[in-house]
Formats: sequence, C-alpha cells, structure tokens
Amino acid sequence: MPESDVKTPVPRTDEKQSLERGDSSHSDGVEIPRHTSFVNVMVLVTACLGGFLYGFAANAISGTVAQPTFIAKFLTNSQALQLTDAMLGGFLGGAMVGSLLQAPIANKFGRRIANAVAAAIVIFAAAISSGAVNVAMFIAGRVLTGVGAGMVLANSPVYMSEVAPPHNRGMLVGLQGVGIVTAYIMAAICALGFNFVEADYQWRLVFIVLCGVACLLLLSLWFLPESPRWLMEKGREAEAIQVLEYLHKTKADPYNTLARAEAVQIKAQVDTERALPKGFIYIFSTPHLRKRAFISIILWTMGQGTGITAIANLIPTFMAGLGFGTVVQLGLGVVWSVCAVIGCGINVVLLDRIGRRKLLIIGGFGMAAILSTMAALVKYYLGTPAGPGVRALVALYFIMGAFFTSTIECTSYVYGSEIWPTHLRSEGSTITYLSFFGNAIAYSAPVSVGLNNIGWKFYMILIVVTVVTTIMIVLWFPETMGLTLEEINVTFGDKVELELKDALYNETETLDASKRMLLHTLSNMNDSSTYNIIGKGNNEDNLMI
Repeated sequence: MPESDVKTPVPRTDEKQSLERGDSSHSDGVEIPRHTSFVNVMVLVTACLGGFLYGFAANAISGTVAQPTFIAKFLTNSQALQLTDAMLGGFLGGAMVGSLLQAPIANKFGRRIANAVAAAIVIFAAAISSGAVNVAMFIAGRVLTGVGAGMVLANSPVYMSEVAPPHNRGMLVGLQGVGIVTAYIMAAICALGFNFVEADYQWRLVFIVLCGVACLLLLSLWFLPESPRWLMEKGREAEAIQVLEYLHKTKADPYNTLARAEAVQIKAQVDTERALPKGFIYIFSTPHLRKRAFISIILWTMGQGTGITAIANLIPTFMAGLGFGTVVQLGLGVVWSVCAVIGCGINVVLLDRIGRRKLLIIGGFGMAAILSTMAALVKYYLGTPAGPGVRALVALYFIMGAFFTSTIECTSYVYGSEIWPTHLRSEGSTITYLSFFGNAIAYSAPVSVGLNNIGWKFYMILIVVTVVTTIMIVLWFPETMGLTLEEINVTFGDKVELELKDALYNETETLDASKRMLLHTLSNMNDSSTYNIIGKGNNEDNLMI
C-alpha cells in the first residue's frame, strides 16, 4: 500500500454523525480477529533475548560471590560484606543510568538500535569484569554492565508491547519475564558447573559466557523488524504497514485486513500525539500523564519492596548462612531459578485470563503473608541447628520465588510498558525502571549488612512497604487486559482518535466494495475464461484481489 493510502477513513454521512456522538453501533457487529501469526510469536520470542541478557547479567554475581577463588581474591578482608553490597549496588546504580539513556536513543534511532547499543556496552563491560585484577576494576565492570543491562531491560518491553497483538499481549510481552528467569537458571548452572573447575580463573568463566550472550542479542537484532508505532511516529508509514502485514498475516486474514486497520488506528493516534509536547516536565505537569508516572513508580515500589531482587541475587549466600556447603549452595540456587521459571510460565498464561490488576493485588498481599512467615522463622530458628524451622525457611525461599514470578514478575513488565502513549512510551519506561532500580538499590545494597545487623526486622520493612503499595494498587490501578495500546489511553482520560473495531469495519467495507467492483467488471466482460482464472462462478467470496 503506498503511503498516501494510509489515512484515517472518512465514514459515510450517517456513520460520521454516529462517530461524532461517540456511537460506534455501526461497527458493533465487527469482530476483531484474535489470531496470532507464527511470525509474530517468533519475533517476540527472539525479542525476549533482551530480558535474557538482563537476567544473566544480574544473576552472574550470585554464584560468583560463592566461588572459592573469587572469595580468596576479593573477599578475604573485614570489608567483605560491604564489598559484596557494593558489587550488587554498583550494578543496580549503573542500570538506573542505563534506563535513563535508553529513552533518547530509542526515540531518535529506534528500539532495535537502543538494544544494539546496550548489547555493545555489556560486551565491553563483561570483558572488564572477566579480566579484573583488583576489586575496584571488578566493581567498575559491574557498574558498566548495569548500564547496558538497564538499557535493555527498559527498552525491550516497549518494543515487545508495540509489536504484540492486543488479545494476547500480556502473554507475549510477559516472555520478557520468562527470559529473565531462564537466564537466572543458566547463570546458576554455570556457577555450579564452574565450581568444579580447579583453576584460579574459575570465577571469570561466567563473565565470558555473559559476553557471548550479549553477542547473541546483537546478532538477533538483524532479524527483527522495527516497531511499527515508532516508524509511524517518524513518518515512515509504508514501512510501518509492511511490518504490520509481516507480523499479522495469516491464512485466516489473507487480505491483511487487521494489519491495515491497525495501521489506520495507529496513524490517527500518532498524528494527534505528534503535536503534543514531550519530556518529563510535560509528564509531571499533566494530570493524566502524572497519574501514569505515579502508577509506574508504585508498580515497582511494590515489586522490589518484596525484596525479591536481593534474595534472587544472594540465594547461595543465604543458604551459606543456613549452614550449607558451597556445592549445595550453588545447587539450591539452580533449584530456586527453576521454581521462578515455572512461576513465570503460570504468569504469562494468567495475564490475559485474570488480568493485570488482579494478579498484582493477589501477588502483593500473598508476598506480604510469605514475608511475615519468613520473618517469624528467621527470628526463632536462624542460627540454630538444622531442624524443622530451618527446613521450613529454605522451603519458603522457593515458594517465595515461585509465587512472585507467577503473579508479579511478568505482569509488571507488561503493565509498565503498555500504559504509556506512543510518543512518551520510552520516557514512561524510564520512569518505570528508575523505580525498579532505585527500589532495588534501596533493598539490595544494604541487604548483607542489614540481615547481619537487624536480622528478622529487615523483613518487617519489606512487609510494610509491600502492604501499603498493594493497597494503592487496589485504589488507583486501571485494568488494561484486551485493549489495544491506543484504547488503553481511554482508561486514563485521553482521547482516542479511532477505535480498532471502527478502523476494521471501514477496511472490511472497503474490501467488500473492491470485490463488488471487480465482480461487476468481470461480469461485463462476458468472458467465462476470466472467471475461471480469478474465481469460480459469481461467488465473490472466492475472489482474490
């Protein structure tokens, strides 16, 4: 379709009047197709390599701090706890910077280029970490790794939400979370396997693997299309339509009706938003955008308030505190990651069935209950000989990982990216992930010292934050399940220029009119051979145009 064909359709007089009244009864009988093409699924599966890179980069430190050769080189002095927290906090601080950097890069050069820059940074940083000769060099490598990982974590769900169909966007964008926890398993397996390497370079191997993962992401971007919404925003309408047709074409929709309708809807919305101001000042000075920012901040204040990042990164260390040896510590880290993957699998299935809001509420209150039980067990059993209390505490670590990932993990990645309008989606993602990493630093950076000094009371802080923020979710978060990205704007009081069903109705009418015109032309030719070439008889449903 040429660029000039991409325009908001002009309804017939009666239809135009009904649209102006906000009445879409003319399209009430139009059913929006709920098919998802194999190509669309594979694009999103490939895109979740961004989440995989973040997960591996984040969790590489988990097994490293338990490796004997690493401890002997960097963690032998009295500052070992502080250095461990610096390694965690440095990565998360770098990730905050990365989440800020991705927005201008993604807006100017595209979502794919932003991920390419992130992958290149991680390759360089992983090389520094693997070759570190002192603790300062290692921490510098972790900070730089955080920059690249933060960029890819913030940008990937934006891209995925912009190429996923609305009816199962939750499941497909939720693959970001699946990619992250799958990487946790791989990092844990690497840590366990490399533990048996009897050489001084034992701990360096996981960072060499991290370099390979970043190279894989960089290579995969060659096969991914650019976001059609970003292309439309940049005025590259023909390319945007080609991408939509590539993503949505199936045997059930041979005429690309859904792709063309979605292109019309996206263009109508983008044309309206193009004239609007941009930037963080505009966001925080505009009520409906300020509400989105508030929701984005609360989303991960609750998620990180559960302490999940601190626990995920230090599972082997926690297990050491319960009296387990190095091999068992690393093995239990693998088991914890497997529980998390199972939870994510459940989460992506539930997202488009139960909805985002309900899952967040169930997850928040459920995590508060789990943390309360853990606090009681830590208070009465930590430091005692192994017995029922210690075994129950170990079991709760695994239950916590599975429950969090089955309710909150994937839900938050999806929700935080889909609530923002196209022209501000990268800025919105920045706000979301500044909250993600800011809260992660608040709970992860002091976790080793905090648990050592105040013990079970550290869990009480997590419980209070989780309960308060979950109540805020109950009061203020709207549901977005099943809506297109443009239609989600309505839940925040924005104006939607054209609903998808109206665009689809118009495209269907145009297609039917084209069929009738072609049939009329053929009938006037009185040439039966032409009928045999194009279709059978006068059945217009058999015509292919």
